[in-house]
Amino acid sequence: MPAAPELLAELPAATALQMLRAGESLRNYHIVGRLELQKLATDDVYCPCPITLEHCQLNYMQGVMLQYQGPVILRHCHFNRADFAFAYFLQGLLIEDCVFEGYLDFQAGGHNKSGFPVRLLRNTFQGFVNFFDCWYEAEVQIEHNDFQGETNLLSFSVNYMEFNVPP
Repeated sequence: MPAAPELLAELPAATALQMLRAGESLRNYHIVGRLELQKLATDDVYCPCPITLEHCQLNYMQGVMLQYQGPVILRHCHFNRADFAFAYFLQGLLIEDCVFEGYLDFQAGGHNKSGFPVRLLRNTFQGFVNFFDCWYEAEVQIEHNDFQGETNLLSFSVNYMEFNVPP
């Protein structure tokens, strides 16, 4: 389970971005402010560095309209707010044992490549999780998640979902 924020060292979002840009993983932090992953992009689209957050509390993480060139790993984190609309996870995505408090947007995203799965494992999603118009080109693993606010993840025909490899 994610650690309580009072047990974590506070880290301003701007400092967290500098650490990620340097290739560091973020562990055991309460990241204060809006962590705007778009600021890691080299040309407004491509995010070249891997993103790893473990045992963190985040006020707001925004990672929209990016093509992640490295893996994105979120483990044992608590997100008050997060957004990944129009995000392509070319080197895969792992979200494991996390809590998302509100609405979470993955629409018009996906696009993982062969050998780089998208994995959602043992998470709690308290708000609606939107997967409208997502295309997953490689493996997808979804196990033991609690979608309390519902999701359209497997609504293929009405949501333009596409899986090249059945989940």
